[in-house]
Amino acid sequence: MNNSSTQAQSTQAVPFMKFTELVAWSCAFGVVDVFILVGNVLTLIVFITNKKLLRVRANYFLINLALADILVGTSAIPIVIMNTSVTTDSEEGEGMLSSSSYEVILWCAVIVNDVYLCVDIFAGLSSMLLLVVTALERVYSIFFPFSHRCTSRQFYWLSACSAWIIAGCVACLKLLFSRRVIPPSYDNYIIVTVVSLAILTMSASYVAIWTRLQCRRKNSSVIVQEKPVAMAMLIVTIAFLGMWLPISFINLIGSFDSRSVLVIPLNAIYFAKLLQYCNSVVNPIIYSLKLPQFRKALDRLRHKSSVITEHRTQNDRPLI
Repeated sequence: MNNSSTQAQSTQAVPFMKFTELVAWSCAFGVVDVFILVGNVLTLIVFITNKKLLRVRANYFLINLALADILVGTSAIPIVIMNTSVTTDSEEGEGMLSSSSYEVILWCAVIVNDVYLCVDIFAGLSSMLLLVVTALERVYSIFFPFSHRCTSRQFYWLSACSAWIIAGCVACLKLLFSRRVIPPSYDNYIIVTVVSLAILTMSASYVAIWTRLQCRRKNSSVIVQEKPVAMAMLIVTIAFLGMWLPISFINLIGSFDSRSVLVIPLNAIYFAKLLQYCNSVVNPIIYSLKLPQFRKALDRLRHKSSVITEHRTQNDRPLI
């Protein structure tokens, strides 16, 4: 998750980067943003317009995961691009502007930073908690297949909503910590505890699933049926942890010693942040490669769109 001290330190360090580097990072974040929006909006369309995919209740979590990624693309990344593009040296800005104007700019920058922290933590933590809920659901489906079939759809939606609610509470707490409403000493422990428990739960769940899949049981047909979804979500989880590890490590350092972040090159911080956002791009790719039903639905949607385009082209041709 993002940390206010890390964000503040990186914001102060931006002026020491070359203008060409700032433009390059802004373009890189912009390209990733486009891929996030296109890929995840297409994912939503595929899931919502296909009745067979909607019958699979585990796909409700994937729909919510796509919504979290779209939130990253519509809110978090545009704010990052804006901060990267307009950041100037504080002393230079203070000399060029009147004191009142400069105070207004600083006040606006603080508000934008608070909004960014809330949105970034909310979207990132909701993605992580949705993966936790998905991992637990996969354990339940493989270890207790018959009870799993009797689970209501309302339970799935409530589970997804609980992930959003917990993420929202932590994001609000982060804002209270940054505004000194709550003593900031509790900030490190809450976020580290939530993230650690999430990672341990996901790891333990997929170790249990992998062990179960390696054993031959009487209900092997049920296990084989659940295996593609379980393996796809395992890959999604590994990609999530791998791409979030660098920025999480930087934020962890900044949480306990904000001055140590200044030692880290700013290009490394931006690369870690870009890698984090790239995780929102890979999920639709994993679905298309590892989920046969999703791939078939995507092919049908692609074929339908090509037919419609061809039909419109023929109608637009002038009559001779």
